[in-house]
Amino acid sequence: MRHVFFVLALLCAALSAGLFYSFSTIVMPGLDLGGAMSAVNSMHGINTIVRSPLFAIVFFGALILPLLAALGARSAGHRGAARLAALAALIYAAAVIGVTLQVNVPLNETLATVAGADANAASYWKDFSVPWASWNHVRALGAILAFLCLLGAWAVDLTSAGRRSYGLR
Repeated sequence: MRHVFFVLALLCAALSAGLFYSFSTIVMPGLDLGGAMSAVNSMHGINTIVRSPLFAIVFFGALILPLLAALGARSAGHRGAARLAALAALIYAAAVIGVTLQVNVPLNETLATVAGADANAASYWKDFSVPWASWNHVRALGAILAFLCLLGAWAVDLTSAGRRSYGLR
């Protein structure tokens, strides 16, 4: 069962990393080029759409599933794999969920009060876009690092299982 947790954790972490990476490299620069009024309206739409069960499964799954994989690895006696999976969850909790809740969500809530047709939209957008994008880079890096820790954890887990199977441990 722990292998299922590892695969699902890797999938959620990869999807999360890809999402935040895409925002850093494509979405936010593209919104900046489209003009403030358009960017504000588009971000309103994005912030509405993102509140979905599918997003929540991936976003929170990238935290919960590594913990389940860590427990499974630990119960199988693969402490190194368990530590790496737990480290992945810790990195993800701090760099992705923590930053999201402490920085990006409050910025989104402030932007939600701005009408895209507001004459001051350009000022609001700049005040929003620069810190939002900067902190999103942290989220992208955190999700990538969590994915890499999980990949390492799974490799250690598989290697440990192989050693046990052949009496090499």
